[in-house]
Amino acid sequence: MAGGSDGTEQSMCIEVVNYESEVVTALPPAVRKGFAFPLREFFSLTRLCLEAVRGIASHISKGRLAGKAKPFRTAGGRAAVAKRRRLRKMFFALGSHRLRFVVTGSLLLCFALADVGCFLSEEISPYYGRIVVPRKQEFRWSDGGLPQVFDPAFAAAPPDTDAVRALFEGLTDYDARTLKPVPAIATHWESSENGRVWTFYLREDARWSSGETVTAVDFVRSWQRTLKLGDLAPHSELLNNIVGARLSVGLVGASNAEAESVNQKGGPIGKSTNQQKKEAPRENLRTQFGAEAVNDHELRVQLQRANPDFPALVAHPVFRPVKVTGEEVNKEIAASHVISNGAFHLARTGRDGVVLERAENYWGKTDVSLERVEFVGGRDGEATLAAYRAGDVDAVTNAVFEPLALKLLAPYKDYHRTTFGALTYYSFNAAHAPFDDVRVRQALALAIDRERISEDETGGATEPARKFLPDAISESADESVVLKSATLEKDIARARKLFAEAGYANGKDFPRIRLLVNRNDQQRQVAQAIAAMWHSALNVETEIIVKNWDDYEAAIRAGEYDLVRRGMVMQTTDELTNISMLFPAEIRAARPESETTQPGSSPPGVHADPNGAAPSSAGGRAPEKKAAPPIESEAGALSQLRAIPIYFASSYTLVKPYVAGFDANILDAPSLKKIKIDTDWREPKTARDVWSR
Repeated sequence: MAGGSDGTEQSMCIEVVNYESEVVTALPPAVRKGFAFPLREFFSLTRLCLEAVRGIASHISKGRLAGKAKPFRTAGGRAAVAKRRRLRKMFFALGSHRLRFVVTGSLLLCFALADVGCFLSEEISPYYGRIVVPRKQEFRWSDGGLPQVFDPAFAAAPPDTDAVRALFEGLTDYDARTLKPVPAIATHWESSENGRVWTFYLREDARWSSGETVTAVDFVRSWQRTLKLGDLAPHSELLNNIVGARLSVGLVGASNAEAESVNQKGGPIGKSTNQQKKEAPRENLRTQFGAEAVNDHELRVQLQRANPDFPALVAHPVFRPVKVTGEEVNKEIAASHVISNGAFHLARTGRDGVVLERAENYWGKTDVSLERVEFVGGRDGEATLAAYRAGDVDAVTNAVFEPLALKLLAPYKDYHRTTFGALTYYSFNAAHAPFDDVRVRQALALAIDRERISEDETGGATEPARKFLPDAISESADESVVLKSATLEKDIARARKLFAEAGYANGKDFPRIRLLVNRNDQQRQVAQAIAAMWHSALNVETEIIVKNWDDYEAAIRAGEYDLVRRGMVMQTTDELTNISMLFPAEIRAARPESETTQPGSSPPGVHADPNGAAPSSAGGRAPEKKAAPPIESEAGALSQLRAIPIYFASSYTLVKPYVAGFDANILDAPSLKKIKIDTDWREPKTARDVWSR
């Protein structure tokens, strides 16, 4: 549903418009009996109008109508000639060229409206394209392509993650509308007072598609497998807050027999004590993995840092259990070997589509309406939109639209736009003075007009980001993450005051800002607009450094910038996890030394952040505290302001009106379990729009 990508940053950098790839040009004019008005005919009619108006205007000369204009040799045309005679006196006084142009323009408008009236049906549909209500509970979904990955550990983005959500079920799931965690395999859960220990109680009727019972051991084993996969698992960093997560890497067994020797108290899997001693230091073995199976239906999880939103985090697909053989422990599960525990099972895969069918072993199958889900592929975005218009698919998501097309689609009731949890932001290099001064960072943040950036530079296809987390994530929490007064609204007067307090009144003696961005037209335009705002408000100069991706990453590692454009796709509503991914350096500093990642590494969700480097006293200025407090909340992020949020991306969906329960949300995670086809749907009666002639 996300708008698009710049083609350089994998699943992190969010561009609503990709200027380097083919995009969908959807120009929906009036709809005639459910069919889109052909664009070719629209242009033909417009040309006809222009020719007719030119013919009429050419006969308005020197105060009288001259010649005989007969653009239409029909009964209607003869009537027009008679009407021309009646209008002759009206135009008699029009002699100037200026008035001639006014009349011509008025006639053009009249002809344009007349053409629309001629080709509109009396009954105008408010929906885009043909509507054919299915007779069965079968859902056809164009989701940006066909799913190719059916392993929760390997699924990175839609449509793979959408298929995984349907095939596998975790401890919790999201309510697609509110984004609050709801029971799934776990019927309920509880935490210790400080939120560091969580206990989940599993339902006894949860079954795998093979008929076996889903147990707490399945979760422990699956999570350890994901951690061992490391970078092969694109979202393995989401498990990092579990005690012993980094140490469990390499402790997963290599065979099915060995896997059966799992220690239900969370110990290493499948290796003898002698083997373990050879592979890991003795002190590491004393730290057990924080997820432990107390019994078959009770799972206890110990966290490094308290997290009140942990039940929301475990709703992510990467936490969903799998049933694997020894050969599949260290590699992706093939489609033919998938054993699922979700509401659907994998019925068929192929180049022509992927089909899921309702699972008979699913504990809640009576609450699942859909009997069949077909993921439909498309040659390109234009073909996908044509299929929706023809009624061949029921929903379209993850398509790329041009800004003009979005505006033209907006009037239709089956078109929906939603803020997407993908943030574009500028990160400071706090090791460079004067950006080690929080007043300077605040001033630069407050001088940006985010509404203008979203409206002008991104064509209205993004949402201004006045804080780091979207409102929908804040609303899903029990309490508001930050007060509205703490958000970054444009405030030039305050920005100038902060700049003066920092010793740079009217920009005097302030160094030229080096702003690093990856090579992309839209990002260059955004950077130029922000640089102009800084110059206008604070009288500072900015050097925009545009680099190809490899050089861009090298410059980040070398710290050769003052601010750098970055992006991140949020995977959860969990505040701690999102902030951890935005500011990984600060979070690493808070971990025990034995569990930090290697120097220069970072979670896959975001680039390595040089802000964690020890600050220097460049320029003779006193640096900030040697070790800044870790940023673990949005309030803390807005207080320290080590980055400037710029905008959130938007996602777009087209959903037929007979589809109920398809709720688009900020995580791009609709729930197939809640979708139902209203086979009795009929288009509501609307007022007829009849053009008078």
